[in-house]
Amino acid sequence: MRNHEAVVIGAGPGGYEAALQLARAGVKTLVIEQIEARIGGTCLNEGCIPTKNYLRSAQYFSKASFFKENGLDIEVSGLDLKRLKNRTDLLKNELRSGLLWMMKQAGIEFLYGTAHFVDDKTIEVAGEKITFDKCIIATGSQVKDLPLLPIDGKNIISNREIFKLEKLPESIAIIGGGAIGCEFATFFNAFGVDVTLVEYLSQLVPSEDADIAAALMRGFKKQRINVLTSSFVQKAQQKEDGVELHISGQMQDIIMCETVLCATGRIPYTQGLGIENCSVKVNEKGFIEVNESFQTANKSIYAVGDCIETLAYAHTAYAEAKIAVQNIINHSSEVNSHVTPSVVFSNPAIGSYGIKEKEAKEKGFDIEVKKAFFKANPKAKIEGNDSGFAKIIVCANSGVILGSSIIGAGAAEIIHEMVLAVEKKIKMEEFKGIIHAHPTFSEILSSL
Repeated sequence: MRNHEAVVIGAGPGGYEAALQLARAGVKTLVIEQIEARIGGTCLNEGCIPTKNYLRSAQYFSKASFFKENGLDIEVSGLDLKRLKNRTDLLKNELRSGLLWMMKQAGIEFLYGTAHFVDDKTIEVAGEKITFDKCIIATGSQVKDLPLLPIDGKNIISNREIFKLEKLPESIAIIGGGAIGCEFATFFNAFGVDVTLVEYLSQLVPSEDADIAAALMRGFKKQRINVLTSSFVQKAQQKEDGVELHISGQMQDIIMCETVLCATGRIPYTQGLGIENCSVKVNEKGFIEVNESFQTANKSIYAVGDCIETLAYAHTAYAEAKIAVQNIINHSSEVNSHVTPSVVFSNPAIGSYGIKEKEAKEKGFDIEVKKAFFKANPKAKIEGNDSGFAKIIVCANSGVILGSSIIGAGAAEIIHEMVLAVEKKIKMEEFKGIIHAHPTFSEILSSL
């Protein structure tokens, strides 16, 4: 039996960030992951990185007619999905190799297999028992299966199987209108796939304000994406040529599609860890319970990332990992005092940060809403993408900026300017004095 000062279970964003921070602080660290190919976690393997690489190709393709208007006689015949898949695999392998190099350079050890807690201080992996002084659980999440739509990897798929496809389906029904569903609706639609998007709630991207969701809906309708909100799958039948979906809710409909993509969210990957053996508690949803310092009920064990009930973003996991490590090495109780920015790489794209308008109204805040439209933004006109708007939520009494939401060109980048404004409690009067370069997307903020 060997001992490590720190053991990190999982090598996704939260896990590898925690391991790097620990090792750089001189802590003897072991990382446990199922196989080497899973280094990087969901984000690298079937999440952030491959999705955005696919979406980049969609952005290029959707610009073909605009390029012609600008005198560029470019002929684009369509998408070679095999080549895109191969290019994406190369990108993932390159990034994974870089991660492994950094971790090995930092002196981190690896052990491959499934971790199982034996007791409060012991983990078993592939028949080997390992004791630890401190442990960070960063096991991430997995696709949530729907009883009516069991994933078979052929006609009914998740985001993981998308990156195994070698040809595009003629039609696809996407179940779930959150970030994942909207991003893949954008991708498939760009290449001529007949897309139907089904969302149970009354609007797309339910966590965003109603006007943001309405602008996204307008954009999708313009692109001829069929969107059914306040709707759900009541029945699904496998046919020879695809899947027949019976839709209920606001509209009664029967949809026949070649492929169904389940994008209804993810669940924490905490099963089979033997958590019950180490005094760590999970809630009714399966998430590991932690305090504000990301410490579990077992004071020697921390948890970060998608396995706890916080926003499931890679950048959230990075921040949580850094705080957990600081608490381990400094014996402190540092908490996360920052708000997480949210981005959706749909077309149009969305970025938001801080208090949203609907939240402010629900809490009874006295606010002012400043709004400006990309229709008047020269850079957006030049790029041929002038839909959407930016808005800022301001405290009516103090003038301090409380939050912002942006939908349109460059939203995922521009929002970081608002992250700084909200974090530093900048007043709207001060913000309006900032000079933005011309012409730029971020110049829209000068118009607010």
